[in-house]
This record gives sequence, structure tokens and C-alpha cells, in this order.
Amino acid sequence: MVLKELISLWHAESPLGELFKRFDEMLITAKEMFFLSTSHLVGDKFDAELGNRIIKMDGKLNTLEQVIRRDIVTHISVSGTTDIIPCLQLISLVKDVERVGDYCKNIHEIASKYESLQSDPLISDLRDMRKKIMIWFDQTKRAFDRAEKDLATSTRSEAYLLEKECDRLVWSLAEESGGRNAVAIAMIIRFFKRVTAHLGNVCTSVTMPLDKLDYFKKPDGTIVEDDG
Repeated sequence: MVLKELISLWHAESPLGELFKRFDEMLITAKEMFFLSTSHLVGDKFDAELGNRIIKMDGKLNTLEQVIRRDIVTHISVSGTTDIIPCLQLISLVKDVERVGDYCKNIHEIASKYESLQSDPLISDLRDMRKKIMIWFDQTKRAFDRAEKDLATSTRSEAYLLEKECDRLVWSLAEESGGRNAVAIAMIIRFFKRVTAHLGNVCTSVTMPLDKLDYFKKPDGTIVEDDG
């Protein structure tokens, strides 16, 4: 069963509908966290209170994850195993989004300690990646909400290419003696890759059955494990 079937349950006023709404809220919160945690990279002045805001939003993600898990257990206890597959998928997906929140905290922590990042030669690459990832947050949410298989496939394909570009940049930095910023840039790129990979996992729920969740179908039809 893929997301198309899950959405049919949602719109049929299933008790699962409320769980999907909470998952949507997680995606919206994660996008805002990513936007704020990377704002320093695009020239915004560092805000000392920003870290507290991000921590609070991460707490919200954690709470939503726990509520969804608890409600899934309750739903299965009351309704039996009829909806077991969508429930298992949703448990996997909420962990993906919760992890995005953790990576946003990591990104902010690095950006707050390396204020010279804005003048780094690779800052334009980071800004381009940030712009793409922000778009992918919206595309992922739309693909999930509307069961748009083509959008999910194209978003996942684009994200996969960015993951590979992240690898290329990180290894190039590892081969150079770039100093202090090189370490920070490499870490941020790595976290960008992880955020992208987790959004990609959500997209796979639109196109792949439960047993292949988190696997990526390449244009040639080959199914590969996401190594993000």
C-alpha cells in the first residue's frame, strides 16, 4: 500500500485523518526550523534568541511525534489491524521529520559559532542548496497531502542528486587544508544532505510500498538504498 491508499483513508473521515493533520503540522514546523537555522547563511544578522526559538520548535516536533505514536497505538488497540500498514508507514515518517528538527539544531549551532561563514568561497553553494531544500519542503508536503506521484518522484530524484553533490563537496573539503571554515562548511553540507534524505523518505511513501520505504527508484528503474 502506498500513499494513495492512505489518503483515501484520510478523506474517508477515518480516525487516521487527525494523525495525518498532525504530521502535516510537523512538516510545517520542520520547514520553519530549517528556514530559521539557515538564515545566518544568507546574510541575516545573528539573533541570540533564535536558538531558543529553534529549541522550542524542536520540542514541538518531539511532542507531535509522541502524540502520533500514542494515538496510533490507541487506534490499533481499538480498531484492530485493519489500518496496520498506514500506521507503520506513519510511524516511520514521523521519525524522518523529527530527525530533520535535530539537524536544524545542529546547523544553527555551527552557524552561531562560525560567523565568518558568510565570506567563505562556498557560501554561494550553501545558499543554492538552502533555496532548493526550502522548495522541496513545500513539494514534499504537497506530494504527501495530494498523493501526487509525479511530484514525489521528481522531488525525490532532485534530492538524490543534491545528496551526491553534498558528498562531492565534503570529500573535496576533506582533501584540502581549508582551515576552520572548511570543518564548519563540511558539517553543514552533511546536515543539508541528511535533511534532504529525510524529505526524500517522505516522498517515497507516495511511490513505494511499505517494504521499500526509504529506498529510491532511479530513472533506469533500479531500486537503491538511500545512503544519506
